[in-house]
Amino acid sequence: MAPAPLAPPPPQAGSSPRVRLARLGLEAALAVPDVLSGEAGVHGLRVTADPPAGLLRGVSVTAEAAGSYAVDLRLVVRMVPLVALGDEVRRRVRGSARRAGLDAALGAVNVEFAHLVGPDEADSALAPAEPDLPPIETADTPLRKSAP
Repeated sequence: MAPAPLAPPPPQAGSSPRVRLARLGLEAALAVPDVLSGEAGVHGLRVTADPPAGLLRGVSVTAEAAGSYAVDLRLVVRMVPLVALGDEVRRRVRGSARRAGLDAALGAVNVEFAHLVGPDEADSALAPAEPDLPPIETADTPLRKSAP
């Protein structure tokens, strides 16, 4: 007897096609070996709210005129040929959408490379960014020099 074909995972309750495309688009991109992470960008435009999972950083999905959705990815990647990497990311996003039954809803897949990471920087690129904190004054490190 032949094995049963794999069925796409069931959509989560209340999950819209836009959110499902964002989730599968980011997951497909992160599955590419030279993609290290997604990035929201300076103004936080590449973020999608996914109620069960929180924020999806590095992806935004917008409605197109024909009723489909454009998936925009902003990625941190290793230093490799970028045209080929972008093509591979697009291919994987389209394949994931097809397997999930969302290929008719998927429009353009746009790939932006936020940062290129060299071999010696890969570990630091995966580390969470430290928030900008104000300096703290202590007895050993006063912020201002006091007048003599």
